[in-house]
Amino acid sequence: MAVDVSDIGRQSSVVSDHPLTSRIIAELKLARSELERALSPTSRLFPAVRALMRMEQRLGRPLRLAICGEYNSGKSSLANLLGGIDSLPTAAISNTRIPTLLYYAPEPEIWAVRYAAGRRARVRADHNTLPQSVFRLEVGLPSQRLRAIEILDFPGLPGLGHVDLAFHAVDAALWCTVSTQAWKESERLAWNELPARLRSGGLLVSTHADLLADTGDREKLLTRLHRECDSMFRDVVIVSTIDASGADALHSALAALIVSARDRRANSALRLIGRITHRALSQMPEP
Repeated sequence: MAVDVSDIGRQSSVVSDHPLTSRIIAELKLARSELERALSPTSRLFPAVRALMRMEQRLGRPLRLAICGEYNSGKSSLANLLGGIDSLPTAAISNTRIPTLLYYAPEPEIWAVRYAAGRRARVRADHNTLPQSVFRLEVGLPSQRLRAIEILDFPGLPGLGHVDLAFHAVDAALWCTVSTQAWKESERLAWNELPARLRSGGLLVSTHADLLADTGDREKLLTRLHRECDSMFRDVVIVSTIDASGADALHSALAALIVSARDRRANSALRLIGRITHRALSQMPEP
């Protein structure tokens, strides 16, 4: 499996507050360093070294959070709220049909990732046109919140079956639903198309809560969503991106989701490292 080019060079210190991840990365670095000194690049064991390097890069970057939902469900507004962003460059705003990854960068930058081998091309912020065959925009912004999580804003979709979430390396997912018509059957069907590992730890966010008449309506909606969706999501919250009401509940639910996703990612890495090691050992000659 090819390395996601967006991982290269974007290692993050945020893993330091997750002891298991920090320990795995430290041990991977040590193992990789010793193997690189002991092996020739032509050795049949060297692919294991590259696999360990890819694992180290994956664990070293912030969690990648996908924001999904149907058209006009408040995904982009929620992405901006979570990322602490006031506005996006023109090239990103004008291409809402392309998945857009928001990540931390000291200075604003935009890259277009093409289907062919995941190659990236720099894009000017004021451009309205992009290279052909672009499957993702990557927007670097100097927002401190993006040091902890990368936000992948998906275009509005009636279904997600044709979206390769594995290639986008998503660690957790949010589903946006509009409060005034929350959780339609089409949304339930689309959510069920996501991988089980994302659905089990997902968060349902009911947006545009400012359109509801009063607090009583919000409470009734939250009760209904919990009744209908508790088995499908980790948590359910109602927010307004206009006045930021519900932001505390959102950030609390998101913090719990991040802890769970880090645990899941670290334990998944341990299992994969075990398989890589077992395969490498099976290829070593008998003493």
